[in-house]
Amino acid sequence: MRTLLNTLALFCVMACSVASGMSGDDASNRLQHADAIKSSNPEQFAKELESLGKQTSQLTVPQQQYLQYLQGWRNAFDGDYPRAIVALEGLVDDAVDINLQFRAGATVINVLVVALHYEKAFSRLSQLLERLPRVTDSEARNQGLAVAAYLYNQVSQYDLGLRYAEQLIESGPNTAVECNGRQLKMEALFKGSRLRTPTGEFQAAIDACTRVGQPAPANLVRTYVARSLLSDGKVDAALHLLQQHYDEVVQTHYPRLLSEFDALLADAYYRRGDFSHAQQSAQRAINNGARNEYSEPLAAAYRILYLVARQQDDTSSALAYHEKYAAADKGYLDDVSARQLAYHRVTHELTANRMQIESLHRQNQLLELQRENNNLSIALLVLGLGFISYWAYKTKLSQLHFMRLSRHDGLTGIFNRHHFVEQANIALSAARESQHKLCVLLFDLDHFKSINDRYGHATGDSVLRQAVAACQLHLSPGDLFGRFGGEEFGILLKDCDMEQAQQRADQMREAIARISMHEDGMEPGVSASFGVAATPTSGYGLSQLLSDADAALYRAKRAGRNRVMSFDAADRSAAA
Repeated sequence: MRTLLNTLALFCVMACSVASGMSGDDASNRLQHADAIKSSNPEQFAKELESLGKQTSQLTVPQQQYLQYLQGWRNAFDGDYPRAIVALEGLVDDAVDINLQFRAGATVINVLVVALHYEKAFSRLSQLLERLPRVTDSEARNQGLAVAAYLYNQVSQYDLGLRYAEQLIESGPNTAVECNGRQLKMEALFKGSRLRTPTGEFQAAIDACTRVGQPAPANLVRTYVARSLLSDGKVDAALHLLQQHYDEVVQTHYPRLLSEFDALLADAYYRRGDFSHAQQSAQRAINNGARNEYSEPLAAAYRILYLVARQQDDTSSALAYHEKYAAADKGYLDDVSARQLAYHRVTHELTANRMQIESLHRQNQLLELQRENNNLSIALLVLGLGFISYWAYKTKLSQLHFMRLSRHDGLTGIFNRHHFVEQANIALSAARESQHKLCVLLFDLDHFKSINDRYGHATGDSVLRQAVAACQLHLSPGDLFGRFGGEEFGILLKDCDMEQAQQRADQMREAIARISMHEDGMEPGVSASFGVAATPTSGYGLSQLLSDADAALYRAKRAGRNRVMSFDAADRSAAA
């Protein structure tokens, strides 16, 4: 939890000052002092709160509420989320000072996110932003802007994240506020694919943070630059950037940032063929990450360890690391999906509620006009009600659209990994009861990175879509098809034995081999390797089926690629 609120301080403007309106007596001064040291000196902060808590009867109501805010903050810091939420939410509506209401609202949103109460967090965010125009304390306002920008970025609402980040930048030139705003802006631009190549704007953000002594956000921006360099194949430049600032990152004591740097270093070393350093960096990414938390760097680190073990022909370690990678990747994607689904559900519920209120208001007006026999106004109101009904219908369609987005891969239209796993587990459970045979295919496109490097990502995306379309021609109704990430795919074939699965996999492999990377069809060169596992050998557990199919895929790669391999029980004995 200490990591959480250090992160919170990073994203929500460090060392927020006391809410305005406090008197200048000793109690107020002590409350302000406690507020100022809550991140930098948590031990002294705790002692000050304990002392103030013994004098509650001597405090005014605003001072008692301010103390309640600080106690809620401390509860969150200590990981006692339920008590923190109760203390903070009690102030959101009841605090005398609107600025303290606002600060409590901003802080409780962060706690709700960490406690995985995403729907409640987005409901509170909507309420917070409605109060924003009434907030007079600049630092409370900046805290709210930072929370909004950060949270919108977390659910891929990058235009909204950008809007609030830019307001943050404007409100605090040459301060930590501008630094945090620029970091959040770069996150929105980079992750929203608006800036994929390092530009002067990235450096301007780094400089803004360096000027005010904020290395953590400066190095978060450097992770976006490193990702861009790696994506462009500039491995040495990315490696130099990460190595140059690594010691600085260590000094921040910010686990998520350190884990991100280590995971990127592992990727860079792996691409250079330096497997020893890749292993070391990947292991550090795992060790340095936040405890009991699935994250993108954690999944990336396990993936590198898996790839290195495969290169070293260490089948046993490769399988073990792949299982950990699959679990970390699923946990991370589950969390991403949960956040996004919560955002869309809350957004549409708020819209539907507003429409319902407006509809009731119009109906009351219509009844009133009917009593007055005003035919023209009645006609206008009926037209208005029809318009509201239309938008209610559109809102329902949007809800269904967002539900689909949360379950399907945006590029290919097939299931994303999270939904594939969810549906596959349901299918396996039913098959276990009926003792029907099922098979799992895992495949990836051979040397896909070279396609992106040589022809560009647009061609790579086209190849992925064509590969999916080619495979779909050989699927039956009820089969499941999912994209696991990058060029990796999974298929679950229902009512299918190993021999049938091998035949269908080979048909898909041949169909993929006919794909062209150019519209004139003159330059083929795409191939895929398949691994097949079946329930008679692997059982009805999805994790084991995926692990066994991946072992078979690994053998297909080692045997020269562009082929289908099936898992045999002897493989597991050999791996053991």
